[in-house]
Amino acid sequence: MRKVEDLQVTVTYRVGLGDVSMPEKVYKQLFDAAKNGDEIDGSSMTYSDAAEWLSDNIRERDCMDWECEIDELS
Repeated sequence: MRKVEDLQVTVTYRVGLGDVSMPEKVYKQLFDAAKNGDEIDGSSMTYSDAAEWLSDNIRERDCMDWECEIDELS
């Protein structure tokens, strides 16, 4: 076994959800983000309700495709 002091990885995956319910406010924020080409992350103030809903409803096990990029290995 090799000891690694620092490993940083960027993981990107795609998730498809169907037949889900969400509050109207969340839908509007998702719609606006899609229309404007904006990304939603955990620190988004503009899309805070959408970010919380996505975080609560998407799990990595739901992913269809994924890829990892090694950012740091030492």
